[in-house]
Amino acid sequence: MSVIRHIEIQNFRSIKNLSWNPKPGLNCLIGPGDSGKSTILDAIDLALGARRSYSFNDADFYQLDTTSPLIIAVTIGKLHDELKNFERYGSFFRGFNPTTKEISDEPSVGTETVLTIMLYVDANLAPDWRLYSDRADADGLERRLPWKHRELLSPVRLGTTSHQNLAWGNRSVLNKLSEETLDVSSVLAQLGRQTREAFAAQQVQGVTEVLTQVQQIANRLGVSVGQLSALLDVNGISMSNGAISLHNSDGTPLRQLGTGSSRLLISGLQKAASCSSILIVDEAEYGLEPYRITRLLNELGSKDTEPTQQVFITTHSPYVLRELQANQLHVVRKPSIPEQAFAPDNILHKIYSLEGEPTQQATLRVCAEAFLSKAVIVCEGKTEIGLVKGIELFNQNTNNRSIVENGVHYADGGGESMFARAKVFASLGYPTSIFKDSDLAVQHVAPQSEVQALGISIFEWGNNNATEDAIFLACPAVVIPALLSLAIERKGEDAVRSHIQAHSQNRFTLELCRDSFRDEHRIVLAKAANKKGWYKDIEPAENIARFIICPHYLQFTEALTTPVNGLFQWALDV
Repeated sequence: MSVIRHIEIQNFRSIKNLSWNPKPGLNCLIGPGDSGKSTILDAIDLALGARRSYSFNDADFYQLDTTSPLIIAVTIGKLHDELKNFERYGSFFRGFNPTTKEISDEPSVGTETVLTIMLYVDANLAPDWRLYSDRADADGLERRLPWKHRELLSPVRLGTTSHQNLAWGNRSVLNKLSEETLDVSSVLAQLGRQTREAFAAQQVQGVTEVLTQVQQIANRLGVSVGQLSALLDVNGISMSNGAISLHNSDGTPLRQLGTGSSRLLISGLQKAASCSSILIVDEAEYGLEPYRITRLLNELGSKDTEPTQQVFITTHSPYVLRELQANQLHVVRKPSIPEQAFAPDNILHKIYSLEGEPTQQATLRVCAEAFLSKAVIVCEGKTEIGLVKGIELFNQNTNNRSIVENGVHYADGGGESMFARAKVFASLGYPTSIFKDSDLAVQHVAPQSEVQALGISIFEWGNNNATEDAIFLACPAVVIPALLSLAIERKGEDAVRSHIQAHSQNRFTLELCRDSFRDEHRIVLAKAANKKGWYKDIEPAENIARFIICPHYLQFTEALTTPVNGLFQWALDV
């Protein structure tokens, strides 16, 4: 099977420069909006597609600058035997080093023989597809792949609408499934004649009177029409191959299948019909229920250990991400605004990839939604997630700035796994922060130093406090009844009463803390809440933040507000 070893894009749409070595199996491209994912798929399709022309325009050039040529160079390995013909292609053979990923201009020991297909478009907008090597270019040699060899490399592209592939049209996948091109023109012509003859033998009510009137008018005007009759027009019932389509058992055309069903079926047909092993799929989840997404991804090789095809997909679905292997994920990053402003001649798109080790795989499974964001807050646990969600909901309801609108999402750090998961996100170019408590401050000194050295920001409560400590020690007395009511709602009044008595050595009661609150109760309530899990879940922590903390935020002390302010300011500034 042919495999793309390297892709280079220059001055194409939103991409000034991009260099990428895709993997042999499934490659899933994700990234923020307008990061260039679809542009990369289009570049592959345009460079390798079996087409004789394409209507380029100025908008296909980076920032509409037609003075710099548009270049897409795709280097192909695992060449088909017909592409290994030395007499025809020897001057264009190059070498690919599978270890270093470097391409040398001539094959050598330890390298794979590859060919580079280049699409070149300049200001005249006329595309030119040709083979490329440095030495051939220096010698002025030019060669283009013949049509049959281009078809060997032409990728199969599964778009959002492909119903035409369920009928025998000129470019239908059904034609490719036939050993010979399906041509039933003579049969269709005979059917047309039979239809006209059958119609002529029918008595159509009301036609006779019309024919008589037309005959009289024609005679009066001296127009010779002979004996009139009403027959089917030859052109009115002309039929082509496209008139033949697939139908199910009750006679319904398969073109009327739902979007997901037709897309799934066509993906299988295209895979079976293509002589190329390269597939392109836009929005893999489009029109499919989760169980069908799984089937499509399996069809595309998401679970293959020995890939038989090379697939490029995009997605905005966390379900798709959870079905992937971590090493199939690639994050597209466009240049930052400062990079574009201060280094306009060196603007570079980047693609970050994972290698698939267990921590990466676990992070992808648990935190799939966060991979579709612009920046990530790794929360130590569910309590911290709930606080972030509650504050965000309050800000949205009060028309304050929203971190969600800024593309920031939270991820479950899984307790002690938070540092490893934060490093996974940072390695993929995500601005990353950690939101945690500090009750294990001594144990966290080393991993915190390590992640901070990677540019990961940390926001935590001070003084070795757990989240419950921060809430009860920083809150105004007026919110204590509400905090206790929420605990009772979750755990039961008797349980909360016993928790307070146990952690105060029977010095304090629920009624005392609720009706005659004093500062000395704070530590006891905080420890009881922490040890007995009063709020250790997303929903209760969310309610605390949304309905208790935020409405009284200005009355909380800096022990709580300083870390929260820092976290949300970071999220609004990334």
